[in-house]
Amino acid sequence: MYISFRNCKRRFQLTVILGLFFTFFNQTSFSQSIISGKVKITNESKSVFGVNIFVNNPKSLASISYGITDEKGGFSIKVQSDSDSLLVIFRSLTTQEYQLMIANQTQNLAVILEEGVQEIPEFTLKSIKNPVTFKNDTLSYAVEGFTNQNDRVIADILKKLPGIEVLDNGRILYEGKGIQKFYIDGMDLLEGKYNLASRNLPADAVESIQILENHQPLRVLDSLVFSDRASLNLKLKKKNVWVGTGTAGLGASPLLYEGKFSPMTFSNDLQMLFNVQSNNSGKDIAQELNVLTLEDLQEKIGAQEGFKPWFGIPSLLAPTIRQDRFLFNQSQMISANVLKRNQGGTDLRTNISYIHDNHRQQGGINTSYFLPNDTIQLVESHQNKFLNKELDAELSWIKNEKKSFLKNNLNLNLLKNREVGMSQLDGVNWYQNANLPLFSISNCFQTLKPIGRQLLNIKSDIGYRQAKQNFAVSPGGFEQQLTDGLPYERLNQQIDYQSIFAHHTVGMTKGLPKNWTYTGNIGLIYEIEGMGSNLQTSVGDSQGEISKPFLNDLIFRQVKSYIHSQLNLKKENFNLQFKFPISHVNINVEDELMSQQSEVARIILEPQLYMKYFLTGKWNTTLRLTRKNDFNGINDIHYGFIIRNFRTFQQRASSVPEVLSNSLNYGINFRDPINSIFSSFNYSYVDSRHNVIMDSEVTSSGEVFYRALDLNNRGVSHLTNLRISKYLSLFKTNLTFSGNYQQRTNEQIINSVLSNVRYEFLGSGFELQINSGKKVNLSYKANLNFISSQVGELKTGGIMQFNHNASLDVFIFENQTATLKWEHYDNRLSGGRDLTGFVDFMYQYKIKNSRWDISLQGQNILNNSNFGTFTADSFFLRQQSFLLRPRQVMVILNFVF
Repeated sequence: MYISFRNCKRRFQLTVILGLFFTFFNQTSFSQSIISGKVKITNESKSVFGVNIFVNNPKSLASISYGITDEKGGFSIKVQSDSDSLLVIFRSLTTQEYQLMIANQTQNLAVILEEGVQEIPEFTLKSIKNPVTFKNDTLSYAVEGFTNQNDRVIADILKKLPGIEVLDNGRILYEGKGIQKFYIDGMDLLEGKYNLASRNLPADAVESIQILENHQPLRVLDSLVFSDRASLNLKLKKKNVWVGTGTAGLGASPLLYEGKFSPMTFSNDLQMLFNVQSNNSGKDIAQELNVLTLEDLQEKIGAQEGFKPWFGIPSLLAPTIRQDRFLFNQSQMISANVLKRNQGGTDLRTNISYIHDNHRQQGGINTSYFLPNDTIQLVESHQNKFLNKELDAELSWIKNEKKSFLKNNLNLNLLKNREVGMSQLDGVNWYQNANLPLFSISNCFQTLKPIGRQLLNIKSDIGYRQAKQNFAVSPGGFEQQLTDGLPYERLNQQIDYQSIFAHHTVGMTKGLPKNWTYTGNIGLIYEIEGMGSNLQTSVGDSQGEISKPFLNDLIFRQVKSYIHSQLNLKKENFNLQFKFPISHVNINVEDELMSQQSEVARIILEPQLYMKYFLTGKWNTTLRLTRKNDFNGINDIHYGFIIRNFRTFQQRASSVPEVLSNSLNYGINFRDPINSIFSSFNYSYVDSRHNVIMDSEVTSSGEVFYRALDLNNRGVSHLTNLRISKYLSLFKTNLTFSGNYQQRTNEQIINSVLSNVRYEFLGSGFELQINSGKKVNLSYKANLNFISSQVGELKTGGIMQFNHNASLDVFIFENQTATLKWEHYDNRLSGGRDLTGFVDFMYQYKIKNSRWDISLQGQNILNNSNFGTFTADSFFLRQQSFLLRPRQVMVILNFVF
């Protein structure tokens, strides 16, 4: 049997300590004698080192004293005892045990021992291996420590990991912040669209999940500019093999289908991930194409904000339940992602995806508008259809080395979206049709190259967008404002939009003495946007143009030049970053048709300070102070009215909207990988000043007019959240506690009266996951939320939400599992209450000696048809009823390869 040297050494040290203790004790009580001598091996002249010598009472066999032979085989033991005789025992793993009876007196012994091996009775040591380890800023989770036989893809594992939070849309948070990068064996194949990997990569293909703390994605900046963000890396078990997942299913109520095939392969110089999906069973496959990392999203769109249509049908607010309970869909998607690493470390990456997604929603809304002198109640119902087609193609050339960095990213995006809806209000049916196509192309180039002892940074972004969109409403409505009260049949709003964007910057990064680094950039942003709109009424085949103020011919120009200076200090336990950008902004907005113009020309300062201090190896604290000066774009300024939906008009005839915000963010984080305890506390304070305020006018018939007015106003928000998780390795159990509080106050004009609007949210949560994997697994999650709002002195009512759900896996046999899921939702509002419960069931049979399984799934067994929620926002409360998918049963074949 194998016994480690370290364990023997520890036993030896413990025995020495005990012997010394007993020796000391005896010295203080009895007379002292000294037993000394030398130990040798039979027929050999060499001495024996490390023989244990025990001096015992010959009657009681109680230990009196202890000694051990030195390098020469000698020993000397002090003995204090009132016994007349002593029993001396010589023991060693390499000699036979020898016992000697002697008189209790000082004497010198010559002992000869025989060679031999002492047999130790067989025993077994059992230990619980901690699946969480930490080394060199890398937190590693062993996948096998969190896996059970129901886990198929890596997303199933991510949801169980202590210290990591996975949102409903798949976004991964660590220490309360989204991860910066998602790598597979150190390579960035998907650039932000990591749902494609987390929801399709087999769990058993991954050896460990690594959190890379303070990760700097640009290797050339690794020792110069620190990062406060974490990235995630999947370390695979094998390379150069094809792996993947697939699904094929059929069901009823009505005819249901779903299918998925996702093959992928990973090697040192080639990574490929393909995905083909189709279903009408309620699964939102479009989520897998969402960009979830903020850095990649900003790079994809440059400095331009994401395009927002000016109009569309009024969609229902998605309830806080699983999306497959209410999503009526027919979806198809194909995605191809290839990354080839060439000699010299250059990566060529292609990401192409196409999605065809049709879905519908149906429900009713009861809205209470709390006006300064009145309360208006509106009851409406909506039947909406959304038909989306999107092609996204991206080609990237990347060289990320320690000596230099180069990246060029070309992106093409084509949207052909359509929205069709029928809304009912006051007994009138309103038919709406919105066509929302969009064409976008952009290119982003960046290089970092050393010149002498400096790094030269060159970056260039250019982009072009075009959209010709229209929105039709029948019957028209707004007769008093548009046709002097004369009825008409149809109202048609048209928008023609184009934009050109360019952002160029040149800078340098230089290392300074005493761990300081300086980065400086000069840059120029040029943007020009044009938007023209017209409004038409029609009766039969005749059309009538609506003149001012329902037309727009807008040109928005922005030129921004800036100098950006940044200092970084990186020490072992302290990081400091100070940014000091100075910029000159010139914005000109002009509408010749409306004879309107607005201009801004100003120098602005936007300093930012960030500090991170490592209190100990387990505790760290962060502080960020930021001042930001933003100017809104063309979506937030237009001098003519634009119809937003069948009952809402909006006009933003104001100065260029400006938001000056000062914010403070503080966080304290604790992580103890050995004991698997993770916690994070974050507090955020934002004080924002606006030069434009919205005037909301609500009529008794439900029509709403929004106008932008030049009036300084202020908004303040507080946000606090706490999350603590503990993993119990012995029981394979993860416990998580969370709490958050949010408070928002802002000023708003409601029917020409300036009012203070206050919103508060208080929430708490608890999660329990037991993954023993032997007989049963259990997961339970509960959330209790309180929401309140107030307009002026009027309290609009309080909302309470108590949601909890549980899942029980019973492993009937080695290859058979039964799963029962239960969800309960309790929503209350000032006397009103909506209770809804869901029960789902699944039986899974795994085919022996294969990686295939067949499952029978039943969803919404109780056959609930509607789900009710209460929401509060601004100056209204809303009660919503959402149509649910009926009870459905499916047989699904899953396979992993």
